[in-house]
Amino acid sequence: MPGSHPIVLLLVAVLLGFCPQAPAARPAVAFDHSHAAWTAVLKKAVVGDRIDYGALKKDHAELDGYLKTLHAVNPEELGAWTRSQQFAFWINAYNAHCISLVVSEYPVESIKDLGSLLSPVWKKQFIDMPDLHLSGKPKKLSLHDIEHEILRPQFKDARVHAAINCASESCPPLRAEAFVATRLEEQLDAQVRAWLADKARNRFDSVKRRASVSAILEWFEDDFVRDGGSVAGWLAKYAPETEAAWLKGGKVDLHSQDYSWKLNDLKR
Repeated sequence: MPGSHPIVLLLVAVLLGFCPQAPAARPAVAFDHSHAAWTAVLKKAVVGDRIDYGALKKDHAELDGYLKTLHAVNPEELGAWTRSQQFAFWINAYNAHCISLVVSEYPVESIKDLGSLLSPVWKKQFIDMPDLHLSGKPKKLSLHDIEHEILRPQFKDARVHAAINCASESCPPLRAEAFVATRLEEQLDAQVRAWLADKARNRFDSVKRRASVSAILEWFEDDFVRDGGSVAGWLAKYAPETEAAWLKGGKVDLHSQDYSWKLNDLKR
């Protein structure tokens, strides 16, 4: 700057040094694929095959906090994850939102009471993930959307039916820990085996070659046939070893048990 006085230059430099600068952008918080917050909720709320909805009604801060982490996920972030990370995310999202819905209206006799014949609870659009709606439109998701538009068609794994819990007595029990990508195969296998070994939900008679099983296997027969060649074939893969041999060979009489939609409430 020709002709400028040294004192003027010094003053300008000092003033520039005091100019406020824009704060550095905070780095995005990475999603916690351990789902530790959800596991913390489950450890307190799950008691055997029951859920302590009353306790969650009194204090649902941890549950609400976990839901917020799910709601913050955007399509680009989700798309960058592995298949196992996405699968675990959606299973946990279904279960957490199902529990949250019941807690919001508790006490209730059945989750189905939260809907009606013309507007079933499964299609209630209350899940605040509009950016992840498959239509591309900013619409909230429903439990139906997650189960029948995402989990079943995208991941094509019948074991998911043992992993998601519909807050009812006849549902496969809710696992007392979050599903995580690093152990997902192990967790899904264990969940199915525990479900099929539960004589309150599935019974096997080798003498009569009869399997009295959950109605889920009838409702979603195509999923089990796809993965096992037949429903009996799928059962043979995961049923107790004492039952596997006769389930594999010959004709099996499959019978669906009545399904109880009563709330799987600890206080019931």
